[in-house]
Amino acid sequence: MAEIEQFFVEELPFFESLDFAIESVDDGVGVVRFRYDEKWTRPFGVINGGTLMALADVAAYVAIFSRMGIVPLAVTNELKMNFLRPAVGRDVLARAELLKVGRRVAYAVVDVFMNDEPDRLVAHATTSYVLPDEI
Repeated sequence: MAEIEQFFVEELPFFESLDFAIESVDDGVGVVRFRYDEKWTRPFGVINGGTLMALADVAAYVAIFSRMGIVPLAVTNELKMNFLRPAVGRDVLARAELLKVGRRVAYAVVDVFMNDEPDRLVAHATTSYVLPDEI
């Protein structure tokens, strides 16, 4: 987990700027936290959608790394997010789970929720990553 987080700190400048933190890494699963900060909100303290999409994207990247090791050249191919309710005033977690890892593409689903309400989704995403020819 520390190795993945160090990679993000060194290679993804937005990771620290958005104050993301890797919460857990299991086989095919990655959980990432956004530590609430008002500078990433819309009126009334609602966390902006771009931040939540970035959180989901990073969680999927962590899930891929959990299965394949650090793959710097894996890139997002598609990300679709449905926003279900506003995320307001607290930390948010994204839990990504790999559905399939093929030769060229990895697929994942991501649930996004407030840190103290894991059963009440804020958003749900589906994503795919293109994997490099040689890993």
